[in-house]
Amino acid sequence: MIMSFDGILLRKLTSEFKDKLTGGRIIKIYQLSKYDLLFNIKADQKEQLLISASPNYARIHLTNFTYEKPDNPPTFCMFLRKHFEGGIIEKIHQVGTDRVVIFEVKKRNELGDLVLNKLIIEVMGRHANIIATDHNFKILEAVKHVLPFEDKARTIFKGAIYQEPLSDKIDPYDEYKRNQFLDNPEHINEKTFQSHFNGFSPLLSKEIIFRYETSKVHIKEIFKQILSETSPALYEHKKSHFYYTELKHLESSATTFDSVNDLVDKYYYDRDKIDIIKQKSKGLHKFIKNYSTRLNNKIEKLNRDLRNTSKMDTFRKKGEFIQANIYQIKKGDSTLVTTDYYDNTEITIALDPKLTPTQNSEKYFKKYKKLKNGVPYINAQINDAKLELKYFVELMHQIETATLKDVEEIREELEDKKYLRKLQKNKKRKKKPNFDTYIDPEGVEILVGKNNLQNEYITHKLARHNEVWFHVKEAPGSHVLVRKTFPLSETTIRTAANIAAYFSKMRKSGTVPIDYVEKRYLKKVPGRVTSFVTYTNNKTIYIDPDENFVLSLMKK
Repeated sequence: MIMSFDGILLRKLTSEFKDKLTGGRIIKIYQLSKYDLLFNIKADQKEQLLISASPNYARIHLTNFTYEKPDNPPTFCMFLRKHFEGGIIEKIHQVGTDRVVIFEVKKRNELGDLVLNKLIIEVMGRHANIIATDHNFKILEAVKHVLPFEDKARTIFKGAIYQEPLSDKIDPYDEYKRNQFLDNPEHINEKTFQSHFNGFSPLLSKEIIFRYETSKVHIKEIFKQILSETSPALYEHKKSHFYYTELKHLESSATTFDSVNDLVDKYYYDRDKIDIIKQKSKGLHKFIKNYSTRLNNKIEKLNRDLRNTSKMDTFRKKGEFIQANIYQIKKGDSTLVTTDYYDNTEITIALDPKLTPTQNSEKYFKKYKKLKNGVPYINAQINDAKLELKYFVELMHQIETATLKDVEEIREELEDKKYLRKLQKNKKRKKKPNFDTYIDPEGVEILVGKNNLQNEYITHKLARHNEVWFHVKEAPGSHVLVRKTFPLSETTIRTAANIAAYFSKMRKSGTVPIDYVEKRYLKKVPGRVTSFVTYTNNKTIYIDPDENFVLSLMKK
């Protein structure tokens, strides 16, 4: 668990939850993955609350991003829908400064009676949990169960009484106890802060000590000031850190945010998405990697065979020399010593004593013809293998930027091309792929394909002949289609180029060249991969990929 997410940061988040969600109605609940939930809540405006009990990225925050919803809700999701969907959020509070938040939700049951249930979110790293209880804290269900015989401090299972995590540490917002501790100078160091104050992370401890040691301000004032601050910022300092306030001890530039929720949302979006995709695509990733290795080995072997064809002229010459000296050779001779009239040197040619001179000559000519005829075949195999390798390199890139549905389509594509065995014989395929649609600042529609099925569909099925197509130059990337004809405004060109750069192998590069051209100038590359194209009459723009800009389009 990233130690940026401590009890003090959660206190700031909870304060924002109270302002935005209290009195709101829970419209819909989705379970995105085993430990991730998304609540749609109608308060003053529509809000999305993301709750995760993931061992790697446990957290709770409001989100502006769009997440893929599974078609079939799991059992835990169905339970939450029954007891919380349609309910009103009456109260939200944090348990002290622990990483525990409780939502109290009132709704009518099947009999029409108003009941109060509680949703408890424990954001404690690998011990994180999402627990539903009644108004008396009797556990109704939990996403993770802890049974009595598991020898843990607390048991969490249906029917048990929920117990809050126990702590004998000082509440940092208790000014009297806090100042009592700070009156003793020997207590002032990073380790004692963490061991004596509840909700403290190493990040906060280091910041307080740094400010104390680099200023003449009393540590009590520094402590009080830092608890009251709210200036959310993201730091890229060796490792990424985020916090609800300025971290002066990192001595690095920061990206600031309007709210703590916006900060946490931005920090976790890519990391969480990548983590989920990695789990879902692990087998596919391994297959593509292994197949690419096989193709590289095949190309290397074919190149060796091609180099061996350089011997073919030697066989032709030996056949010629035998023909030129055919009357000097007798059946039974094992060698012929003669002059190489190409360079005027002596040459010794091995003969098969069982064959006649003519048969020996024909033997060398056959070897020559075999190698000569093999050259086009070997070159064709090398070209096919290189094209197939390019296809698998493209697939590897596509998985790195894929959503869950994109991964499913990549698997379907490999099944259709007979690379993989079909897992579900009667699985119904969708009529069209799940491509992405963006709207630029001027209201122009831009389509983005993130795998070969999507690329082929938007480029060769949807695109009109005079609409404008974008792609990163000479590198793997998405097909991007602007649904408008020339002339395009600079805003539209730069928006489409930014999207093409972001969804490409060069998304982390500096200045990226992006080609754009009318669809009519595209031509399919023959072969198994239907999304490969060549083009002419293109223009090129150089763009610095702006991740924040593309993410802002995703939110819209």
